[in-house]
Amino acid sequence: MKKLLILALTAAMLITAVSCGSSKNEVSKSVISHVENAVNEKYGIKAKVIQADPTYEWEGFDFIIPHKKYTGYSFTLKADDVEFSALAASDVAPVMDDYQRPEIEASLQDFFAEMIPSPIRVKADIGLLEEKVDCSDIGAFFAEKCGAVDIYLVNAYLNSSCYDGFKDFARSSEAIFTLYSCRSNADRDTLIDGRRTVSRGDAASTETSLGSDYAMYVREVWQCRYDHADDTHTEEYNELKTGSHGDLWYVIPEGAEVKVTDSNARWFKDTNQNESHKLITAAYDVDCAASFTVFYPVDKAEDAELKLSQVYKCSGNQVDIIGDYFVYRIHTKQWYAENNYYCDKDKGFFGVYVDNYY
Repeated sequence: MKKLLILALTAAMLITAVSCGSSKNEVSKSVISHVENAVNEKYGIKAKVIQADPTYEWEGFDFIIPHKKYTGYSFTLKADDVEFSALAASDVAPVMDDYQRPEIEASLQDFFAEMIPSPIRVKADIGLLEEKVDCSDIGAFFAEKCGAVDIYLVNAYLNSSCYDGFKDFARSSEAIFTLYSCRSNADRDTLIDGRRTVSRGDAASTETSLGSDYAMYVREVWQCRYDHADDTHTEEYNELKTGSHGDLWYVIPEGAEVKVTDSNARWFKDTNQNESHKLITAAYDVDCAASFTVFYPVDKAEDAELKLSQVYKCSGNQVDIIGDYFVYRIHTKQWYAENNYYCDKDKGFFGVYVDNYY
């Protein structure tokens, strides 16, 4: 009886640990009140917390029960139909948020529009801010706070001399600048506003070449990166060329040929888990001497009820959804060796299956 009781208690603890959801009720009222008061006082608004989640890091396992180390709380707030995010470690800690993101990006857009002779849309990496930003001095804010700026144009030729002034500015700034020349207004808006999943590591989190993940929407891309350690600027330019085979599209790497043939595969065999997963897209055998990226239309997938909480995989690596396409990177064995990936997941095969592991 004693052993049975211990087992029952262990099972109950496991169920509690696994089934513990993330809801507003899990965060104390004092923390929620602190976040709302801090944000409202900072901006003079009336925001309410609509979602609160503990944030944590895994400490490991004690026997078979997972242990978590809580590091604070993340929040979604809403004010005047505008939702934004915030973080706080406790009910007395500073509150960081991104409420000003639209205002800051609009100011950055005006700031860079004076250098670039084309209608632009600007997205910036501003993170979460503890203090309110004075957007009347956006140049000072940019120099101190902004680590990366993406600027989207339409049908622009990025090697034209009309962008020399902006490129000179980028070469003198301690940030990462990327110019995207989108194929159309619709492509630009889809790329910026389209739904997407976030990679969870491995080779899926890499690009095969600059801008290759966006090749269905972007014709050219230019980037200038600053390395703080070496105090150097590195420039890169890529003209993205695509090819297709049936519904499958791919980026054509410079100096390499992509070969695609149809495959009869309808299941993916996960040898690590000894499980099979039904493919939700057509399958192809692909081959190239260089790493490259492939695309498959989401609306061609068999599962019409795709959810962003699901994980889509191919040959063991996660698949992103960018805009209207599944996006997957095919890497060579040499790439794995040079980038210290000690597994050979890519077998020259494309076909997406759903994995609900996460």
